[in-house]
Amino acid sequence: MTTNRSEKAVKVPVYWSTILLGLIVAAIFLIAIFSYQVQETERALVITMGKITGERGPGLHLRLPLPIQEVVKYDIRQRCFDGNTGALEETMTQDEKNVIVGIYAIYSIKDLARFKNAAKSLEAAEEYLSNRMRTVKGAVIGKYRFDQMINIDPKKMMLHEIETDMFKQIAPDVMARYGLEVVKVGVRTISVPAKISAAITERMKKERETAASIDKQKGKVEAEEIKTLANEKKREAITNAEATAKKLMAEGDAEAAMHFAVFNKNPELAAFLRKLESLKRIVGTKTTLVLGTDSVPFDIFTMKVGTLEQQQGPVKTAPAK
Repeated sequence: MTTNRSEKAVKVPVYWSTILLGLIVAAIFLIAIFSYQVQETERALVITMGKITGERGPGLHLRLPLPIQEVVKYDIRQRCFDGNTGALEETMTQDEKNVIVGIYAIYSIKDLARFKNAAKSLEAAEEYLSNRMRTVKGAVIGKYRFDQMINIDPKKMMLHEIETDMFKQIAPDVMARYGLEVVKVGVRTISVPAKISAAITERMKKERETAASIDKQKGKVEAEEIKTLANEKKREAITNAEATAKKLMAEGDAEAAMHFAVFNKNPELAAFLRKLESLKRIVGTKTTLVLGTDSVPFDIFTMKVGTLEQQQGPVKTAPAK
């Protein structure tokens, strides 16, 4: 009896998640090999088979793998460089006076290909820039006088012209040699050696004292002018016041003389008017007085008005308030 045995086939399970993960890893690996990222502050230089074939700006770019193609990235942000050698040293001016001047340069990498071919590193390019700054500084400072760099009067200083002169000599040279773009050259510090500092301070002190003396003299002259003008106005005002007073006195004397002539002709009328005026003042004070009619000025109530009227005419008296 023959027994037939059927063999069941064994199924191998397929792990799709593992395959998917492997594909993702492979894709990332390929992207890393065949692409590169350039930041906003960078520029990339593409070198194919040892030759520069282009530049790339910010973003994601494709590339061939090494050693076929190489990508070199450079930081193009501006740098402030104050020099390495001779940053602070004595420099002689046109009038043979020593000053200590420190300058700085603001630059960035502009021509990537020229920088790659000429400079082995950024330090080498900065070393050349430092030497160039030192040479130009000595040449330019030697064309200007001491008082054109250090002066109490800002209008006499020529620091802007000095900076412009140094910039014109440094910027084209470093661009042509290393592809560095210099946007500004400025004076960072300027001072004098300690041995001549005391002499300069003494001279500046004397200049300030002279200027102060001149200002004081001008002040005295102006004060005298003001006093003279004030005295003239004072005398003019006094003269006008005296003239006005004399005029008023003359008018008053004339009017008094006229009234005196009238009263001199009639003394009783004068006495009557004086008493009447006194009575007005007494009544106006709202004071109660008990006096006889024989007291002055109440005796006017017993005066012989008829006799007064015969001599001068009727007299009108104002009613008492």
